[in-house]
Amino acid sequence: MIEVRGLTKTYGERTILAGIDATFAMGQVVALVGPSGGGKSTFLRCLNGLESFDGGAITVVGHGLLPGGAHINRTALHAIRQRVGMVFQQWNLFAHRTALGNVVEAPVHVKRVPLGQATERARQLLARVGLSHREGAYPHEMSGGEQQRVAIARALAMEPDALLLDEPTSALDPERVGEVLDVLQALAAEGLTMLVVTHEMRFARDVSHRTLVLHGGKIIEDGPSKQVLEHPQHERTRAFLGLDRK
Repeated sequence: MIEVRGLTKTYGERTILAGIDATFAMGQVVALVGPSGGGKSTFLRCLNGLESFDGGAITVVGHGLLPGGAHINRTALHAIRQRVGMVFQQWNLFAHRTALGNVVEAPVHVKRVPLGQATERARQLLARVGLSHREGAYPHEMSGGEQQRVAIARALAMEPDALLLDEPTSALDPERVGEVLDVLQALAAEGLTMLVVTHEMRFARDVSHRTLVLHGGKIIEDGPSKQVLEHPQHERTRAFLGLDRK
């Protein structure tokens, strides 16, 4: 479903991604973990064209991306963004629209779904993330956890084949983190493909099927989540997880 070959990204003399190869299958939930500055968010953002890249190639749901940015990949990016949703650290809801209005927006204006149909679907999605009672609330009236759950519902409204989530709980108060993780766990149980940059090791261990550890722009470990997180092979992974060397 997503294939990455030789992906490189630099900022000036600094290498952010150093020739990454990876393949992600339909239905997989993959956690991307590792020390800050290791390239996790940049890698995720390259997959839907929010970041350009300097070398290699990416194929997402059958559409190829090449080095050079949006002007080179315009047609492919349009197709990818119709089928792959993105959820950010900051939820970026439309401040002048209610929870329901935020979820309805993209289907109506991007996919040209009739308003009545889009509204019915939006209500179903708000129920799915536990927010039926908040459909009329504006972002400033909602907690951070509620806003992030609306952001997830908004991404799901496009009926994506996969979700890319960039540290979806990092901007939340600790008591709100569980609200969002419960939603992600339910989506995983339903078989939705997800790639999640996260520092929530509980989610990575218990929910994701596979964990990649990125450090220095490279994948230093890749395997079943419990194996990688409980019995890491790489010294840097052990240090990141706070495990004593054996």
